[in-house]
Amino acid sequence: MTDTISDSLGGLLGSTVQQAPSGSGDRSGADRQRKPLRGRIPGELGIWIFIFGDMTAFALMFIVFESARMDEPKVFEASRRTMHLPFGAVNTLLLLLGSLLVVRGLRAVRTGEERAPLLFGLCWLCGLIFVVDKIIEYTWVANDGHSVSDNLFYGYYFLFTAAHLLHLLLAMLGMAVVVRISRRPVHTAKDLRHIEVFGAYWHLVDLLWVILFPLIYLMRV
Repeated sequence: MTDTISDSLGGLLGSTVQQAPSGSGDRSGADRQRKPLRGRIPGELGIWIFIFGDMTAFALMFIVFESARMDEPKVFEASRRTMHLPFGAVNTLLLLLGSLLVVRGLRAVRTGEERAPLLFGLCWLCGLIFVVDKIIEYTWVANDGHSVSDNLFYGYYFLFTAAHLLHLLLAMLGMAVVVRISRRPVHTAKDLRHIEVFGAYWHLVDLLWVILFPLIYLMRV
C-alpha cells in the first residue's frame, strides 16, 4: 500500500517536473513582460479623458454647424460647391496613412524591430505634407475671394479647420518625441506608455478630420 502511494506521488512529481523544466518559469515571466497585457488601457488614463473631452467639444461644434446649415441651406450648399475637394481628399488619405504607420510603428517597438523610427518618421512626414496642403488650400480659397466674414459656412470652415490644424501641429510635436524614443536601444514600460499616448492623440486628430472632411466637402443639404 505504501509502495503504491509512493509510486503514485513519484509519478505525479515526475510529471510536474517534466511539464515545468528548470528555467521555464523565468522564461515565461520574461515573455509576459515582452508581450502587451490584454485588457490594459493603452497609454495613460489622462490622455483618454482628454480625448473624450476634446471629442465632446468638437461634437458640439459639429451640431452647431449642422444647425446653421439647416437655417441657411442655399448659402451652405453654394459655399460647399466652392470647396477644393482634391485638397480635402489628399489630406484624408495622409492622416489615414499616418494612423496606419503609428500602428505598425508601435508593433515594431513591441517586437523589437529596428524600423520603428522610420515608421514614426514617415507618420510625421504625412503630417507635414498635410500642413503644406492646407496652407495651399487656404491660399486658393482666399484667391477665390472668400474669407471668414463672407458667411457662416466660411466662418465655420476656417474655424474648424484651423482648430484641427492646431491639433495636428501638436500631434506632430508628439510624433517627433516618439521618433526620438523609438531610437533608444532599450525601451522601458514608461517609453511604451509615452508612445501609446502620442499614438492615441494622432488617432484623435485623424478621427476628427474623417468627420470634418465629409461635413464640409461632401454633405449636401
